[in-house]
Amino acid sequence: MSENTTGKTDRVKGKNVHGQVVVLTRSKPEQLGLFQTFLPEEEEKYSNTIELYDAVPKYFSHSRGMAALRESGKYLPILERAFEHRGEGYKVQIHPARIRYKDKREKEFYPSQREELVEEALRKIACDHLNGVYLNDQAGVQFTLYELRQELVARGHAINVPDLIESLKVGNLATISVQKADGTGVMQASIFPLLLIVSREEWLKQPKQARCYVQFNPLVTASIDRLTYRQFDYLTYMSYKHRLSRWLHKRLSHNYTQAGLLHPYTIRMSTILRDSGVPQKERGNDNAREIEKTLKELLGKRVYLVCLLSDRRLRIGNNERAENSQCERTSFAG
Repeated sequence: MSENTTGKTDRVKGKNVHGQVVVLTRSKPEQLGLFQTFLPEEEEKYSNTIELYDAVPKYFSHSRGMAALRESGKYLPILERAFEHRGEGYKVQIHPARIRYKDKREKEFYPSQREELVEEALRKIACDHLNGVYLNDQAGVQFTLYELRQELVARGHAINVPDLIESLKVGNLATISVQKADGTGVMQASIFPLLLIVSREEWLKQPKQARCYVQFNPLVTASIDRLTYRQFDYLTYMSYKHRLSRWLHKRLSHNYTQAGLLHPYTIRMSTILRDSGVPQKERGNDNAREIEKTLKELLGKRVYLVCLLSDRRLRIGNNERAENSQCERTSFAG
């Protein structure tokens, strides 16, 4: 990827996954600067959640479950899910990415936990003033594969370079279509609608300098433009072992704006299972145990103080005096 500056116009040129040259024009909206602004002493700790987009259950939780769905070990069906956001019903269709390897083998993938972590790391990298950019009026990030891998390693998620490249391609090739419950279209695009990636030769020659670029989903740009994002604890989020813990942490960070002991956040077990996109167990008790593991992980990070599970509902308080917190389970499943 290369850059050109002519007068007041910045242009960026690179090749997409099909080897085609793409030229983009850079702009510098004030909203991007606000998106990148943090308290200086805690800059590393925070990133941003994105309105609506982060509520879309677009990730598939288990590779074994994905493998079981593949026809002839290659092809996946379109995945459909229903969810709610701020009291409104939505439907999402996830069209799998088809990856073609050098030996001409083909295999399809849904976006998974791997793509979730890669996307989150890239959004964090975009918070750096030198990396986050608007090209052709869409938000995106410039980065090196080395930089991305180091960010993931620092957060306990080591991914080798070939898998990173495959993950970026899955984010580029898998399509997400979101509609309201009445059928009104909201968005149809991939996680990364545009991916400019260096060749293997360029990467081997300059592994720490060869730059790549991804354009974020249009809902990310819309949230930045409308200032509807919220800061959240990125370091804690990336430290969780369970995907459901990350989902609940981010949902609470974005929606739980009245945090306090006197104003707990209440959510039903059925809502968690529906809106998170995690595969449901046949036995209700097994679902309850999965959620209980998630709550214990959040409590172990001293994120929330009170977790009272009763009548299939969770009541979650903020993290004041979290060292004395307990998770009590009473008639949650049945």
